[in-house]
Amino acid sequence: MARLFRKMVGKTCNQDDCTLQGQSADLKAGFCEACGKPLFELTAPDRVQQLLAVLVVLGALAGVGYGTLTHVRAQPVRQAASVPVGAAPKAAAVPHPSPAEAQRQMEARLREMYRHGEPGAAEKADLAKLLAGDPALAQAHAELERSRLPHIIEASRKIRTGQELVAQRLYEHAREDFLQATVEDPQNAGAWAALGGVDMLTRREEEARQAYEKALTIDPDSWIAHYNFGFYFARKGETEAALLHLDRAVSLLGRSGNVDRTTVMNDLRNNPVLAPLRRDPRFARLLG
Repeated sequence: MARLFRKMVGKTCNQDDCTLQGQSADLKAGFCEACGKPLFELTAPDRVQQLLAVLVVLGALAGVGYGTLTHVRAQPVRQAASVPVGAAPKAAAVPHPSPAEAQRQMEARLREMYRHGEPGAAEKADLAKLLAGDPALAQAHAELERSRLPHIIEASRKIRTGQELVAQRLYEHAREDFLQATVEDPQNAGAWAALGGVDMLTRREEEARQAYEKALTIDPDSWIAHYNFGFYFARKGETEAALLHLDRAVSLLGRSGNVDRTTVMNDLRNNPVLAPLRRDPRFARLLG
């Protein structure tokens, strides 16, 4: 290809008696190597024609015809008017959430931040960065700080203390804390799921069912609500519903960063409540 290009655009000897007549000569030389006479240099129009010929050859090798090449060549004038040379391409606009959606997202973010207590510096820095880039979320955060944030924080605290009481088997006291959490933050799916769990432990089955349904109405992807609801149906002998919720809970494990998969799978294998399900081949597939 280099030789072809050189032959088309280089200097050639035009002497009839020269052995290099019509062939490519040294581009740097002013005289023919064979006959010593001045080399003939292509005129400017000839060079343009030869260059277009090279483009046609290159276009053919690349599967592009001459018409396409010349068409592309004619377009940049119009394009340059709308996209200045050297200008950075405009990034696609990212739609901001509606006020209602922004509030929902921000409430969920704050619940997660305060789930284990006062958030750390890294979490606060991440939140500040998020708010700086989204005015809708920033507005929602400002409104929540003035109104509901203290209740969100208190509900998170009550869930933690309730879990500690459950660990001590003080179920009635734990239930009081979980109930208070649902009062402080009625849209906290985790509070309702925890309440359902302690209701099962205290044999309040109907209240437990209502609490789980409330949790899943708020958050259809609540891992703990599906998991506990699966146990609820297993206790009642409703295999289909139990497998449905347990399968959903297992599928959500990867999205629940604070859930230890090994612990959950061991519980599914060994918990006596699920003994009737272990004869079902679908339960074996659920365990992987």
